[in-house]
Amino acid sequence: MSNFRDAIIKLAFTIYSSPGVYALLLGSGISRDARIPTGWEITLDLIGKIATIEKAKPKDLEKWYQGRYHESPNYTNLLKKLTRTSTERANLLRSYFEPTMEEREENLKSPTPAHRCIAKLIKYGYIRMILTTNFDRLLEKALLEADITPTIISTEDEMKGAMPFAHNNCTIIKLHGDYKDTRIKNTPEELAKYPKKVDKYLDRVLDEFGLIICGWSAEYDIALRGALYRRKNRRFSTYWTVKGKLYGEANKLSNHLIAEQIPIESANKFFTQLLEKIEALKDIKKPHPLTLPLAIATTKKYLSEDKYRIKLHDFVSEEVERIYCIFNSERFANVENNLTKETFQKSLNEYEEILSILLGILNTITYFNKGQYSDLIKLSMERLIPQGSTVRDYCSINRFPLLILSYSIGIIALASENYKNLAALLLYSYFQDGDEKKHIIKVVNSQSVFEDRWIKSLPTYQYNGIPHTPINDYLYSCMREIVKTYLPDDKKYEEFFDIFEYLAGLIYLDLLNKDRGSTIGRFAWKRGTPFIRGRLPQSIEVFLENGLKQGDNWPLLKVGFFKSSIKRFEKCREVYESLLKKISENWF
Repeated sequence: MSNFRDAIIKLAFTIYSSPGVYALLLGSGISRDARIPTGWEITLDLIGKIATIEKAKPKDLEKWYQGRYHESPNYTNLLKKLTRTSTERANLLRSYFEPTMEEREENLKSPTPAHRCIAKLIKYGYIRMILTTNFDRLLEKALLEADITPTIISTEDEMKGAMPFAHNNCTIIKLHGDYKDTRIKNTPEELAKYPKKVDKYLDRVLDEFGLIICGWSAEYDIALRGALYRRKNRRFSTYWTVKGKLYGEANKLSNHLIAEQIPIESANKFFTQLLEKIEALKDIKKPHPLTLPLAIATTKKYLSEDKYRIKLHDFVSEEVERIYCIFNSERFANVENNLTKETFQKSLNEYEEILSILLGILNTITYFNKGQYSDLIKLSMERLIPQGSTVRDYCSINRFPLLILSYSIGIIALASENYKNLAALLLYSYFQDGDEKKHIIKVVNSQSVFEDRWIKSLPTYQYNGIPHTPINDYLYSCMREIVKTYLPDDKKYEEFFDIFEYLAGLIYLDLLNKDRGSTIGRFAWKRGTPFIRGRLPQSIEVFLENGLKQGDNWPLLKVGFFKSSIKRFEKCREVYESLLKKISENWF
């Protein structure tokens, strides 16, 4: 069974990218919150009324009726025993489906949030076909509120005269009838078999549409189960929402359909969240409401006073959620499988463009605050980690956006000496790998993004020589404009870029690999300072000297790096530079 959050996002993308392809199969569970009784509950209540008239008090109403009248209960016979005219029959059934004044005040027997969300999905054009076993008219009422007039088919006669459903904006097939028609199907005998023409019509629907099942138990509807077992369509998936667990016939049918089961709390919550996700995807195509200068100005305003703390949190969260929806949309689904040399660079540019506003916001937070809002860095990193990331996946281009965020935040944190923000990025951001929580640096580093086959496609790849760190060279190039607002001097930019890569390698080694391996940066080979000659860039040497002078009081250590121990730092440095020397010996 799928995780709810992942499953509903996947379903939202599927519906969004294939409008009109999926049909809904709705059972009585969809109307449960409206207090609409099921057909069998109505049958038992009618038998109870007959028993009361005959002054009987049976424990088993169905057995009593069969023993008393020598027949299985069905609506027609039950209603004949309780009423004399068609008006009386209609009024009796109406009481089960239409609200009294008191029920209306309590919003009972009225469309639920689920019905209204479905109506919106129909209005947007994402759903055009609905199969339902329900007799009520709650969905029709919700559609009326949304100014939608559906084609309703509730009898075999209506199927004969209906327009082809491909030409209807919305078709509702009421498989067991409508409560205003006393021919509704409810008893085991009635539900065991459909007329041949109904079967044929239903087979066509099930062949041409994908299926989303909600609120249907499959327990009593033998004919409908049979139609689904006949279904051969594998072009589109089947999704089955499950409250708790599927049992018996439902579970067997789910397995036959190879249905993806989605755990839900209620139909209301499921359809509400599904609609929200689809509407978010619709909004992606709209122009971004903020320009980069306005985003930076807004962030500065919210940083200026503590009273804006909540607004700043919401401001960042909304932008992160916007990006989350984009990166998990059909547009970026299986992006690696669809890459060519021609589309590779285009994909990198798209990632950068989509991130531009968030980069401006987080860079501003990183530069100006001393750590009060470092939780927003952690929030952003953890939310945008690609779904299903695992240390077993060697490389994934889906991590490129987080790599850009890491370098941007890291370089600016070092330049502004805001080490709490650096710690939020490299020390306290985690991802879930199965049952384990792991440091995000494990899968967000320069060596965990591009597969070897794509590295030669990087625009900075040197064909006239052997590039030792082509990915880092590319990052050096693309990060320049991203951090220019807070690091306008080119020399300073290069210095802090080198310091960040060196520190990231040390931290990676300390947190994850001890003495087995680490990441490496362009500082180790760049022209004039190859590490094999025993030199680091001067900027790194000066940074380290200043830190070592401060010992355990070094601000870098006081925020938690290297267990706040200068001795641990020195040990990591010794191991790291030994690894660098071994690697660089193969370069020259």
